[in-house]
Amino acid sequence: MHTRTRISQFILFAVLGIILALAGGCSQEVEPLVVYAGKGLKNAMEEVKQSFEQQEGIPITLIYAGSDTLLTTLQKTHKGDVFIPGSSSYIKRAGELATTDQYVAHHTPIFAVRANTAKSLHSYPDLLKPGVQIAVGNKDMCAIGRIAEAILSSSALQETFRPNIVITGSTVNELLQLVVDGEVDAALLWTDMLQWPEAKGLIPIALPDDVNKPKEIRVTVLSTSTSPNQAMRFADFVATEGQDIFTKHGFGVK
Repeated sequence: MHTRTRISQFILFAVLGIILALAGGCSQEVEPLVVYAGKGLKNAMEEVKQSFEQQEGIPITLIYAGSDTLLTTLQKTHKGDVFIPGSSSYIKRAGELATTDQYVAHHTPIFAVRANTAKSLHSYPDLLKPGVQIAVGNKDMCAIGRIAEAILSSSALQETFRPNIVITGSTVNELLQLVVDGEVDAALLWTDMLQWPEAKGLIPIALPDDVNKPKEIRVTVLSTSTSPNQAMRFADFVATEGQDIFTKHGFGVK
């Protein structure tokens, strides 16, 4: 099994340092809020950012990465205003760094395969056939990776399924590209990702209800925020008006 490296984590630290340095030397009256968001939330969050900035006049700087990488960054730097990971479990793991959190949407895992694949892959049992090559997330780097491990651990078929995993990726975006490029036959993604333009030509394979592990997306204001009132305004916006935007992008809501 090939495992992707942690280069993205070091790059993230460098990017964050540059952003904070620029913010510190900025003369504008309102400094941007630094928001950490799971990379799989990017399409929805970009629209949320645009809508919030137009309505409130508060600039937002979005930093995307795998949720585990974001959490590690927070724990090491103690910098930032808002945290929106791909699963609420990362907010719990943030401990005292996270203040009151609010529900935003649901993330539902699904397998994606290419419509024109030479292999006959139409159902979950098809993925267990010998020789099927599957990509999942790294459980130590992103929310979808922890989901994959939970699914495997709860499945009676895990010993059949695990040998088919040939690549672990650091983000869901990487997993999507792997299946689009034909490097694997299938990848475990989030349902909403099949609406992305780059996912054109992919078809879904649903997981059985007894093994699927939908996760809540929640937003929290960080105790490290230097603008907690503005950060709370953004968190409130994400949890209210932002829900419609997340629904538009294929996320579930309760």
